[in-house]
Amino acid sequence: MAQENIDAVRHVCAHWERGEWDWGAGLFDPELEVVFSTTSFPDAGTYRGGRGALDAWRRWLEAWGEFSTEFDEVIQGGEIEGGEQIVALNRLRGRGKESGVAVDREVGIIFDCDGGVIRRMVFCDRQAALEAAGRTEAKGS
Repeated sequence: MAQENIDAVRHVCAHWERGEWDWGAGLFDPELEVVFSTTSFPDAGTYRGGRGALDAWRRWLEAWGEFSTEFDEVIQGGEIEGGEQIVALNRLRGRGKESGVAVDREVGIIFDCDGGVIRRMVFCDRQAALEAAGRTEAKGS
């Protein structure tokens, strides 16, 4: 089961790197829960259903004149009830549309998966993501 969950997360991450935010609906549970943590996102909150989460993400993207994400590593996490966690470590880069301020930040996403289906995602700071993967620092740090 672990490989199909890792593959699902890798596929989603690859598309997100290309800015294809609405790709892969079949990989997400219809009751998907998405959490944007207070440590990494100004409009933190919990969203249910893929459409609600995608709309929140698009609203957040509107603040950026330039934006990209690059995934560094996908890590198999621990088992959870009904599946397992997969952690993706990534770097967000952008420039505020109005402020012009450049941002370059290492963050993470914790995916709860079962059978290649993503049921929950938590967008968080890198340390929280590493802790979910049972690590204290990133590979190569």
